Amino acid sequence: LFGAMGDTHVGSQYHREDVLNDLYRRYAEAGVTSVFHTGNYIEGEARFNRHELTAHSMQGQVNMLVRDYPRIKGLTTYAITGDDHEGWYAQREGINVGRFTEDAFRHAGRDDWVDIGFMEAHVRLVNKNTGKHAIMAVVHPGGGSAYATSYTIQKIIESLDGGEKPAIGLYGHYHKLMAMNVRNVWAVQTGTTKDQDSFMRKKRLEAHVGGCLIELEQDPDTG
Repeated sequence: LFGAMGDTHVGSQYHREDVLNDLYRRYAEAGVTSVFHTGNYIEGEARFNRHELTAHSMQGQVNMLVRDYPRIKGLTTYAITGDDHEGWYAQREGINVGRFTEDAFRHAGRDDWVDIGFMEAHVRLVNKNTGKHAIMAVVHPGGGSAYATSYTIQKIIESLDGGEKPAIGLYGHYHKLMAMNVRNVWAVQTGTTKDQDSFMRKKRLEAHVGGCLIELEQDPDTG
């Protein structure tokens, strides 16, 4: 049992802190100990979004994230770094934003945020009785949304070779919520805690505000 969410975009005036706090309250009530964040935890800075920021600079936005992100005893967030938004700093300045963010949490005395990689991380789900395992991919893809909510994720999974398919994929970036099975991969789009901003309105894209609570049952003989 775990939480899955992403695209929080802290530092944007469209960030929904109330939704983020409510998600973590629900996770705590359900007994969750791990939440997987699918990237874009801060808004970042680009030519087209500076007028919508509530915090400027990478340091300023990460400080806001550390200060305001829900902190619940016994609950840890495992986050990947997108190649956009926070990833814009990585592209321009060559900074490891994920490590920088984790270090900022540690400096503030918080050990509840763990950086697990850039764009994609593979998490091993190990059966504690047999040691058999399956792979869960936590992914922040790129590119724009397609005409249908499922289409882009379908094409991502269809592009994978047979031996590299995960059993489960958690996908951020598109600000959508849905679950489906493609090529025997259970795929979940993890939603957002950001309302539709001016860019999304201009592109006629809706924002699915929320997150996911996921319960899995694992075959102990195969993982």
